[in-house]
Amino acid sequence: MMSPFELTIRKGDKNGIVNELVLLRMVAYIYVLAIIVMIDLTNIRNFTIDRPGSWTLFGSPEDFDNFPEQHREQILFLNKASGKYIYDFVASAKLLTGDLWEPFAKGNFKTVEQFSDFSGTAESKQALKKWLFNRAIPFKAWVFVLPNYNDYPILTTRKMIIKYSGNLFFADDITIFDNSLNWCLFFYHEGHLFFGRDNVFDPSDDYKKMEEMNERKKNFPQFKHPYL
Repeated sequence: MMSPFELTIRKGDKNGIVNELVLLRMVAYIYVLAIIVMIDLTNIRNFTIDRPGSWTLFGSPEDFDNFPEQHREQILFLNKASGKYIYDFVASAKLLTGDLWEPFAKGNFKTVEQFSDFSGTAESKQALKKWLFNRAIPFKAWVFVLPNYNDYPILTTRKMIIKYSGNLFFADDITIFDNSLNWCLFFYHEGHLFFGRDNVFDPSDDYKKMEEMNERKKNFPQFKHPYL
């Protein structure tokens, strides 16, 4: 069976051919736009999805739907493309430089504070909110919330972090930061919350070490070299 396009050409319908060409040009234009519009920190809010149909850091779909509308508007779920971008970005930024129980091991933040009262009592929940409130982050600042298993990364406000801290800091390792990269909040699932501020990490140190190891490998190829 001939396609409508082939049928149009064989009949000599010039209008049909013109319409097909216009359509092809439109498709090509959209494709070019998709390449040009790259995801970055300034436009990532344009790459989101509706509330997922499964469990997220903010609870079940029913839990989320019961939030006040003004709260739901401040919780954005990133789509697959923007999610991959933000995980790759945070890995390159070296916000986390150690193991989960010591996330800022290389001293990449000038100051590191901790909170570990996750006993589940009303007093501990209030103490957590107070501790979060006293960190030096603007109340309306938009922040990224990245679960450890790459499931539904979120863009939300600091206000929502404090409001729903009982949902967020529960069972998953979580990384939270903003565009400035000057601070990072990390929750280790065994009940430890770390807050690093005043980012002083210099990636050139890692580059220098890698260059030194590569040089040793070239000079002494007969030996095994760690990390190479």
